[in-house]
Amino acid sequence: MAFPRKESLLSIYFQVVVAYIGLNFGRLLITPANKTLLNNEYALWVVDYPLAITAATSTTTTVETKNIDEGKMEVILRSIYKDIPDSVLTITDRSTFNISEVGGAHAHVPMGSSTPIGKVNAGARLHQVITLSDSVSNKHAHPHGASGCEVWQKIGGAAPVTASELTYIGSTSNAVFATDFPGTDAGLMVYYWMRWVNSLNEKGNWSPVFSATVQG
Repeated sequence: MAFPRKESLLSIYFQVVVAYIGLNFGRLLITPANKTLLNNEYALWVVDYPLAITAATSTTTTVETKNIDEGKMEVILRSIYKDIPDSVLTITDRSTFNISEVGGAHAHVPMGSSTPIGKVNAGARLHQVITLSDSVSNKHAHPHGASGCEVWQKIGGAAPVTASELTYIGSTSNAVFATDFPGTDAGLMVYYWMRWVNSLNEKGNWSPVFSATVQG
């Protein structure tokens, strides 16, 4: 399945599928715990998304919070969709969730062994732009079998040595990912790890670490 790329359409998609799951979770064999997890995260989205897109309230912090909410919503929904047996999915279910038939035009392709390779443009104040490519193809696009790229970071201190030191900041299906920082992060080194992910929420290998200083 694929999520809408335009954020306004994605917000509508979240609204529709959360309501649909609420009405059909029993038939779809979605656990009450997963439904609650989805509802709790969606409750954050409906507060944080308007703040991030409204000129009067949009700040680096509200945009970053919205991006985190968006990533978590997508992760939760992918996990829920993965657990729904194909045998219970109706045509309406598939259309609502945008899930294709298994073995159809979008049949599952296993994750490859390549990693994202990232470069940072940190020339702007409190803003960094990551350009990514694939370690095998060298193309500015995710490899066959991947649907996008997760971006994780650590701000300040020594370079991370384990994933537990990192914070997830968002995902992208494009070759560019931008992130903003509060003024208190100026002068700090930011370390990034990335990995490919597919529509079944399977994870690829971690990228080499790359870093840049936040410009004040």
